[in-house]
Amino acid sequence: MVKNRKLTRLTNKALRVHGSLKGSDVDTILLCSDQHFDSKDCDRKLLKRHLTEAQDKGAAIVFVGDWFDAMQGRFDRRGSKSALDESLLRSDYINGLIEDTTSFLEPFAGSILGWATGNHETSILKHAEIDLVRLCIDRLADRTGHRIEQLPYSGWLLWSYSMRGNDKDRSDAVLKMAYTHGSGGGGPVTKGTIATARRATFLPDADVVVAGHIHEAWQMELRRERLTCDGVLWQDTQWHLQLPTYKDEYGDSGDGWWHETGKGPRPTGGYWLDIKRRKEKSTWKVFCEPRRAL
Repeated sequence: MVKNRKLTRLTNKALRVHGSLKGSDVDTILLCSDQHFDSKDCDRKLLKRHLTEAQDKGAAIVFVGDWFDAMQGRFDRRGSKSALDESLLRSDYINGLIEDTTSFLEPFAGSILGWATGNHETSILKHAEIDLVRLCIDRLADRTGHRIEQLPYSGWLLWSYSMRGNDKDRSDAVLKMAYTHGSGGGGPVTKGTIATARRATFLPDADVVVAGHIHEAWQMELRRERLTCDGVLWQDTQWHLQLPTYKDEYGDSGDGWWHETGKGPRPTGGYWLDIKRRKEKSTWKVFCEPRRAL
């Protein structure tokens, strides 16, 4: 467990999260996206269980877009009131979204480190000129005193650590995480895995690449050969994590758009990322191990 993380906004796209690792310490992060919280198909029990587990173990929580479904407004052509959670069957729909979300998240606010926007939030911003994520962050800050960092659609989280072996053996290490809410439909056969080749080319500095949006779940390990200016060769790993969803649109009715377009069940939950340290020759380094949050 890492305590007293210090956050520094380096640019609009890059946030540094600094802590310390010693001994067998593990810094655990809960990564989740596509909760679609206001949909009746959102598995709120699973979501609450994961947030509670993260809070209990001192893990940092990062939302990677589409917390909201937000498709049931009066002028949304995709809208269907039957798709709403019962608590949101009210005339002031947008207010209901904010109130329902903040009531649910208030007990966990102190553990939520960052909250990125997804395409469902940007759609509301475009058509209704309302920033749902910002309004929720503001309300949670007023209620709890903890301010969650609002993150853009895609960006960087630099997990930075001070490490100490003894008074003469100190070093800092950084795990660079690139994230994006995601794009495209994923593909019924490839499940979006082709995107790893594209992202690896324009995100060469990332140790971990995280994406959501397509409601699939997988992790892929890409090994790379590296070279120093002195001609020293070594290998490292770039992880690619595809975050699933908390929305089960397949259900058991057999009707609706999901079935009409031939889609199957999708994985639900999130990912845990455990960050650990190890010493290579005379230098402390950090590495990560991803695992599913089921």
